[in-house]
This record gives sequence, structure tokens and C-alpha cells, in this order.
Amino acid sequence: MPLKLTPRPSAVESIRRARRLSIEAVAIEANIRPDFLTEMETTPTDVSKRVAFSLASALAVPVQFLFAKDVEIDANMPDFRAANNRPAVLTSAGLTRIARARSIAAYLADRAFEDCARFANTNSVTIHQQSTARKLLKSLYVPVQRVDGSVNPTLTFRETRVSLERKGIIVLCDRVADPFRGFCYSPTGDFPIIFVNTTGQRPATKLFTLMHEVVHVLLGKTGVSDPAILNNQVERFCNSVTASVMMPAEEFSQAYKSVAGRGARAVVDLLSRRFGASKQASALRVSDLGLSKGFYAAWSATLPSEVPMIEEEDEGEENSGGGGISSQIARFGYLLPNMLTAAVDRKAISQFDAYRLTNLKPSTIKQIAAIGVNRLGP
Repeated sequence: MPLKLTPRPSAVESIRRARRLSIEAVAIEANIRPDFLTEMETTPTDVSKRVAFSLASALAVPVQFLFAKDVEIDANMPDFRAANNRPAVLTSAGLTRIARARSIAAYLADRAFEDCARFANTNSVTIHQQSTARKLLKSLYVPVQRVDGSVNPTLTFRETRVSLERKGIIVLCDRVADPFRGFCYSPTGDFPIIFVNTTGQRPATKLFTLMHEVVHVLLGKTGVSDPAILNNQVERFCNSVTASVMMPAEEFSQAYKSVAGRGARAVVDLLSRRFGASKQASALRVSDLGLSKGFYAAWSATLPSEVPMIEEEDEGEENSGGGGISSQIARFGYLLPNMLTAAVDRKAISQFDAYRLTNLKPSTIKQIAAIGVNRLGP
């Protein structure tokens, strides 16, 4: 006889509500009927082991949480925005990344890391202090130019990431199927963590996302967001500050004048390459600076309808390929492995703790930290 399990109805409902997920959203991801999930939330219902584990995955919790009498669960990020500025929902994969970021931040708040330099400017500006935010962001930005003077977004991302890590901001990168570009978790006084979703993002969009999330850190606005959201006050501020640093007004205006006679898509392609910014940001910059009336709408109208907003058309992603240590550096950067290795060496934490936070072997963490000594400096 197949094993049957009976989740506690109150636990299932309280977890789903805390996650701010609808019955329909959870049912779709768990591959069950919505009415069956409704029944599970109201009446003790026997389910197969497969259904129990699928439901736990959809809710991004350990399966035992479904049977607990008292469940405390973090809410889904309330300021994650979708089209038309509506609150959106994350899949279990996205929630898992957020949970990991929170765990890392909470762990690093321990006194074992008191000697590590924390970022000094978390929650240091408001949305009415654009010039201050611009100055701070510019001090962290490290543009790397090609031979022709255009900005190389791949190398700029890499060097700007190191610049952020030197100041105490941890930057994690990974692939997740959720339709967002990044998030930041920035509790004041602890180590801000920026996560960049590399799924579907080209080098220039990754770079703009990274810079955009730094502005969130400066604001102290923890949450999941997307630079493509244009009708939200905080998102507009982050976009505006990022654009002003990556595409300085005078230089951008001159570049636009030199290509203005071409079609909208050609103009955006050239400007995007010149400044290493995403195409959407480049098109918006033309409109925001008043260089061409209705330019952004004209450019948007020329795009193929099948191109998802998170992606950038025809940008030509530079893919280094391969794996090994370089792929783990790409995921975790240098700062986190460096901090964990130093704490293990001081016997302030165990190797097992370092492993649980990263899922990296001790030898791998040490290897990244050794490489990072030269990159991060003393």
C-alpha cells in the first residue's frame, strides 16, 4: 500500500499566506488542482509522498513544515513589482535565493565577523538626494573601456563587483527562472547582499542591474526589484541615478547627436555599445534628456513582440563557458569566501558552517579566498 501523508491544514494555509502566494500560483507549481489545495487548507487530507514534496517545494519550505503545529515563515518580498506596478510572486527557486541571502546576512552579523569592514553607506540617501546618490555610486563604478573607447560591460561588471566587495558589499550571481533581474538584502549595520539573476541577461543588462541594486543599498530599500519597472517611485530613482552615472548627460548627448540620423533601433544599439548600458536604459536616456520627443515609445514599437523584457535583443552575450573554480568565483565573488576562510582559520566558525552557507568544499572556499587576496587587497 503506497505511503499516505496528511499535512496540517493550518500549516499549509499559514505558509502560503506568509509567502503571499495565491492558491492558483502554488497549485500550478506543485502540479496539483487548485480545488485540491483548497481542500488541503481546510480539511486533513491524505496525499502521496510526491504531492507533499511538490507542495513543500512550491512553498519553498522543508517538507516537515507542512506537518508542524506552529510555523513561523518569512513573508515573500513585498516590494517585488511586476508589470503595471503590481506586487508579483516568486517561485520556490527565487524564494530559496532570498532565504540564502538572509541566512548569510544573519550569520555575518555575528561577532565572529566584527573585524570585517562593513559598507558605510547603507541607508545613507533618500529619493530626494539624487546628487548625493550619484556621487556615491560613481565612486564605486569602475568602467573598463575597449580600444575604441566604448565600455566593455563584461569587464566593467567584474571590476565594479570587486570595487563593491572592497567596500563590504557581497555580490552573488546565479541562474533562477523567476522573471526578475536582481534583488538586494541590506539590513543597516550588516553586510549588504546583492543578487544578480544571470538567466536571460546579457552583459550590459547584468551591469545595469548591478548598479541599480547598489542604489537600492544606498537607499536601504531591501527587496526584489527589476530595472524594467518604470512606474514605481523607488525604481525610477534607482534607474535615474544609475543612468546618470553610466551615461553622463553631456557625453551621452554628444554621442546621440553623432548617430541621430539613423533609425531608432540602430541608434539604441550604438549607444548601448558605447556606454555599456542596457538597450532599454539607453533608449530611456534619450527620452529623459529630451534629445528626441517620443523616442522611447518609437524604439519600443520596433521591437519583436517575442523578445521578453528581461532579455536584450541582439546584444550578443559574451559567454566564457567552462566551470570549475572560475564558475564558483562568478557565483560567490571573493568577499564572502575570504571572510569565511579567515573566520575558519581563527577558529571563530567551523568549516561545516562555511560549507552550509555556500555548499562549497572547504578546499574550494580556500582557493577562492587565496585568489581574492590579490583582488581585494589588504
